[in-house]
Amino acid sequence: MLVISLLLISCGGKEVHSLIPPPPSTDPVEPEDPEDPEDPSNPGEPNPWDANRGIVKRPQAGNGWTVTTIDNGVVYYAFDGKEPITNVHQRIFVTDIDPAQGYAIKLGYYSKNNIASRIMASSDKIMAVINAGYEKTAIWIRVNGTNYGTIAYDRVGKANDAAIDASSDIPQWKSEAAVYMNQDQDVRIRFTGRGKTLQEWRTLYSYKCNTENNFITSSPMLISDYEPVGSFFCTLHPMKVNSSEDPYNHQASQTNPRTALATTENGHVLFIVVDGRRGTSVARGISADELTRFLVANFNPQYAINLDGGGSSAMCVRGQGDPESYVVNYPCDNRTEAKTISADGVSITWPKESNGPDHKGERARDTFIYAIQK
Repeated sequence: MLVISLLLISCGGKEVHSLIPPPPSTDPVEPEDPEDPEDPSNPGEPNPWDANRGIVKRPQAGNGWTVTTIDNGVVYYAFDGKEPITNVHQRIFVTDIDPAQGYAIKLGYYSKNNIASRIMASSDKIMAVINAGYEKTAIWIRVNGTNYGTIAYDRVGKANDAAIDASSDIPQWKSEAAVYMNQDQDVRIRFTGRGKTLQEWRTLYSYKCNTENNFITSSPMLISDYEPVGSFFCTLHPMKVNSSEDPYNHQASQTNPRTALATTENGHVLFIVVDGRRGTSVARGISADELTRFLVANFNPQYAINLDGGGSSAMCVRGQGDPESYVVNYPCDNRTEAKTISADGVSITWPKESNGPDHKGERARDTFIYAIQK
């Protein structure tokens, strides 16, 4: 009981899920600081990705790309065409934000769920919004010093129900890395849980509560200090269970929409959304490996992380996309049938798409990342 109390104190006395097992019964040892430099794959040896250091890459308009300056320090890139890495038609949306030009990057948690367009509508100073985390039982969510998720379940389930945790055959895998933020201009994406066990993840993120007031975990890590680790994720996680939640199926599928966050060596933050589930002639979707290679080839970020995708993927950009909601991508949840959600206590219904993809069909989520003028 003493150990559990100490854990609560270390997280500021905030919400900690009752299903978290206590730390090991050995004498408490301060964990290795996750901010320590990560071990290189070949200590003392140069790596191929080291050649990317110091190189700034951005697509030029043409060959499927359009480039739009939204404001000083915010540039919006949209791709619609046959994409060379996947060799099929894709729709990909990237917002490049330079926080030094007067923007704060914020993480928001919404207990009643919300949608990206409602976050966008809450302030005319918001320049861009993307969805963020997976289900909160699978990840650690800490916003303004309060924990809203603490990797509560040992196993992955689609519902917030203890019976799912008990019956699932899929060990928890969605928290191998994290985004740390100060709700201003500091955004750090780090491979905190690399090579760690689930219990070690919980210990490390609990420890981070002492130094970080805002962070959210996710997986896979795509790029870690230029190393394209997302290309190896499925090799490290071969399919064990024939389920959409199996990490291999979840990340090797070539039909999924994606959301990602990246940072560059010169301090820019990239919001990324890829459409999918539309067929190879419209928007097939992308795997973790393909997204990693796409980002390296077109934007060369120093760090990048995959966030919740599929029907959750949504991006709003000021003045772009739908003229009312500013949703720029084509959410897929109303692709085959009408969609009704309860967002922030208000019921919203979108009809089934009638003339191809539209900007409706957002999925209610509880976490978002957005850029706002200071």
